[in-house]
Amino acid sequence: MTAAALLDFDAHPAALGDLGLLPQDLQDAAVHQLRRLVRCQQRGPALGRRGLWDLTGCRRIYLDHERCWRLVYQERPAPPASGSGTEIYLLAAGRRSGHQVYNTAARRLQLLTSHAAA
Repeated sequence: MTAAALLDFDAHPAALGDLGLLPQDLQDAAVHQLRRLVRCQQRGPALGRRGLWDLTGCRRIYLDHERCWRLVYQERPAPPASGSGTEIYLLAAGRRSGHQVYNTAARRLQLLTSHAAA
């Protein structure tokens, strides 16, 4: 990915709802971070096992300095018609406490995987 590249963006429908539930300052931070991801100006660290879930293939971005709030996303192939080749797919936004955001992302990912296999 080059600095000039722009990636597509998509989100799990419930992840958009997650964004709306964040405190206003964190909503602003989330939009800022998502813009940076789409513009290839940053990448979050890769995730593996989190709590009971395997989130290999997912990444995270911190929304605050205390690292209490996060975005969990994937970099995945974009639909062929898009032309970009890669998209940022938001799975969840929320608190890290008790692995909440990771649990949410894993459940949504599991649902997506089971629907794709059917």
